[in-house]
Amino acid sequence: MTSKVRVRIEKLVYGGWGLGRIDGRVVLVPYVLPEEEVEVRIERERRDYLLASLLEVLKPSEGRTDPPCPHFRDCGGCDYQHISYELQPRFKEEILKEELQRIGGIGPEAVERMIAAKSPLGWRLRASLAVTVTDRLRVGFHRRGTGEVVEIRACPALHQVASGILERLREALERHLNLTRAIRRLEVAASPYEGKGHLIIHSLVHHDRKRIRKMAEELDAEELPLKDVLIKHRALVYPHSLLGKGRTASAIVLRPHGVELLCYPGVFFQANAEQNERLIALLKEALSGGVGRVLELFSGMGNLSLPLAPLVSSWIGVERDPLAVKNANYNAQINGVKNVRFLQGEALGVLEGLLKKGERYELLLLDPPREGAKRELGVALRLSPERVIYVSCNPATLARDLKFLKAEGYELERVVPFDFFPQTSHIEAVAFLRRVKSP
Repeated sequence: MTSKVRVRIEKLVYGGWGLGRIDGRVVLVPYVLPEEEVEVRIERERRDYLLASLLEVLKPSEGRTDPPCPHFRDCGGCDYQHISYELQPRFKEEILKEELQRIGGIGPEAVERMIAAKSPLGWRLRASLAVTVTDRLRVGFHRRGTGEVVEIRACPALHQVASGILERLREALERHLNLTRAIRRLEVAASPYEGKGHLIIHSLVHHDRKRIRKMAEELDAEELPLKDVLIKHRALVYPHSLLGKGRTASAIVLRPHGVELLCYPGVFFQANAEQNERLIALLKEALSGGVGRVLELFSGMGNLSLPLAPLVSSWIGVERDPLAVKNANYNAQINGVKNVRFLQGEALGVLEGLLKKGERYELLLLDPPREGAKRELGVALRLSPERVIYVSCNPATLARDLKFLKAEGYELERVVPFDFFPQTSHIEAVAFLRRVKSP
């Protein structure tokens, strides 16, 4: 379909879309604001709605602003750069309320004001960029909804340390163009605490090892805040240092609430350090009365458990990724934390094992991936936690899982949303529940 139509936008919905109607049918349009009148082109027709591209804003909202990035609308990284940052958290808060009501039957009164980011730009500590060579080298992000690589020279959302590393890497790739055909992706991670980062080159199994190591050595010789250059491909389980360094030397150092945490290359960590600090502060407040035994699912490298350990009697963290578990145990060791233990394995299997041992926990804390954790919750609740704290990065699965928890006898006390990802449509939220019915 290629027809052009005029549409009035009613509201924003999850995923970075604005919702309007054409002859009663819902149409979804990106890069718009509520109450704007826009001209769009219908691109795809679905059973229940239409997808359209934005051609022209005919009547702009007062909240519309000039995007800080020249690649906005080409690059698929951001959704909301056209919206004044003062308004972004308000829109996200409303979207979260609507998702919780629509899917979970949860009233808007449960949702508190979103905690806005202190830094709307320069917050992003990690990024994954595609590499392609056609007529010339392109390093950047994929165009929204396509596999096309949009060349990015600078990303305003990216932390300055990560930006500096990528800029010099691009220059190195220009000098070693023959290598780029074996490189598929670049992953950069940076720490605002130590002002350094590391770089992972994702390549094909068959590549010119000598030349790619030579490029890494050239980067290492430059005056860069670069701790290591590593390579990752299908034959390697974990990233391997091209400079012969061990994991602790390659790791970036994070210090949330004064707790030193090393993050090994390839291990997940929160991309927004300022908001992560505020998340931990919120959890410290929730645990300030003292807590007995805690079970954490999807515990990663200890980002939540280790700063919160002094407030609890004991803590078990469950994590699937073996490297993250090694990383977490090392972090516990260097911080002298004795009351936290990490178990490696799929959450369901570990939970079944804990049930067989007759274990019980006062608090269940979980920070699942976007898919949520309904199956894991179904087993974890048999461990009889009095309280549940659910950290979510997906309003839809959060709503589904909260509905399940309520049906299992837990009362939702409050939901606190965070803007961890300014300029994007992503929404982070923390839900606090307490058991009101015995199992």
